[in-house]
Amino acid sequence: MRRLLIADAALAALLALHVADHVARQPADEQLGLVASLPGLLGTVAVFVSLVFVARGTKHAAQFAGVVGLATALGFVAVHLAPHWSMFSDPYEDRYLDAGSWIEMLAALACGLWVAAEAIRVCRATAALPPAPARPAG
Repeated sequence: MRRLLIADAALAALLALHVADHVARQPADEQLGLVASLPGLLGTVAVFVSLVFVARGTKHAAQFAGVVGLATALGFVAVHLAPHWSMFSDPYEDRYLDAGSWIEMLAALACGLWVAAEAIRVCRATAALPPAPARPAG
């Protein structure tokens, strides 16, 4: 579970950097509106929630982190890599961004995949463990 915690913490840090990058490098008039930003904002909250779950060793934390990691990676593809398709689109190709913005965004995408992969590893390892013996009542 330690590797999953490291991957999840890295994803949380990269998402914080991604939000800071948006604030610092996008003029206010080019920012997505609140409604269009909701998937990204909720996704960021979900990553921090999954980080807390994994850190506490909550039951099903790995499953939750895996879903959130994969959803984060897919979200980056849909919002920043795909051509404009909806009000949620913010294609990097249409912006004049430097390599730093691109590297940070692609690192966050890759980190989401890393979290999903680590979560699968934890789930498989947990499934391979023999069941714990029943505790006597009393």
